[in-house]
Amino acid sequence: MKIKKIYFIIFILFVKNIFCQDIHLTQYFIAPQMINPSAFGVLNSFEAGFQYKSQWNAFTKGFTTYSAFINKQITNNGKENKGFFSAGLNFGYDKSGDSRLTTTGGSLPVNYSLKLNDHQFLTSGISFGFAQKSLADPNQTWGSQYDGLNYNSSLPSENTTRQTVAALDLGAGIALINKKNGKRFTANTEPSNTFGFSVAHINKPRYSFYKSSNERLLMRFNLYESFNYYFNGVNSISPSLMIQYQGRATEAILGAMFQHKSGTESYITGAKKSSSVGFGVYYRFKDAIALNAFAEVKKIIFGVSYDINTSTLQKTTKGKGGFEIFIKIKNASHLYKGFGKW
Repeated sequence: MKIKKIYFIIFILFVKNIFCQDIHLTQYFIAPQMINPSAFGVLNSFEAGFQYKSQWNAFTKGFTTYSAFINKQITNNGKENKGFFSAGLNFGYDKSGDSRLTTTGGSLPVNYSLKLNDHQFLTSGISFGFAQKSLADPNQTWGSQYDGLNYNSSLPSENTTRQTVAALDLGAGIALINKKNGKRFTANTEPSNTFGFSVAHINKPRYSFYKSSNERLLMRFNLYESFNYYFNGVNSISPSLMIQYQGRATEAILGAMFQHKSGTESYITGAKKSSSVGFGVYYRFKDAIALNAFAEVKKIIFGVSYDINTSTLQKTTKGKGGFEIFIKIKNASHLYKGFGKW
């Protein structure tokens, strides 16, 4: 057990800029607005979803993450309008490791989508967020209490002056969305392409449990490209690439999803009598391989993924990574029409 803790401490120090700052989910493409506040409202006028992830339970107490979101077009996208607004609400909860470091946060993304031509939309968005971090376990152990080989409780600890810290968090982003046929822009059988760029933590909020500390959360820059191509009328493949940079930490994810569809969908009424299944593989460079699978029935999507660790941490985890599930609803007016007209 001591060996596992030593490996864990080394790993945390190595990727400090990632784990002490932002919630991470493998299936980031389920709720892209959590990465870029402009990445919703065009391909689907309504979306809502929930994600759950559990990882690294092979040692320590692991990491548990919950995430939920909802977003909707809030102005009419008729032929006489070249632009429209969309708004959403994101929520995240994460509990990490033996110290039970808890992160709770929410954000309100708002964006504007401008139709450039029959094939392209340019979206720009901002996000107003709030986050709180707290240490739930009062009996933490600290790096200063390790003498290089073993844990020594007699060594002085890094006592903090407060157990909770909270701050406002601001973000912004832009995205260019292409659709082959503008007249069928809302139908999901047309090829589409999205290129986006975003910046999180623009205001560099203070995140320290020491009152006298001036340590700030560094800005996180995100660049991604995704493509959705249909062939044979029933199959599609969706490759994507995402790169994130924050301080001295860099994360790159490359992969693709394959989908097989059965049934038909009306372009006129939007009524969907089809279902689909799919699978995919994603690779986080020098970290993990993620296997994904999903099924869609009546615009409700269920999915699952599993991370297989490939970094030096696998000496402790034995390749075991994270298990993640999600459920997502898109454009399903029959599910939310009872709440009134949006």
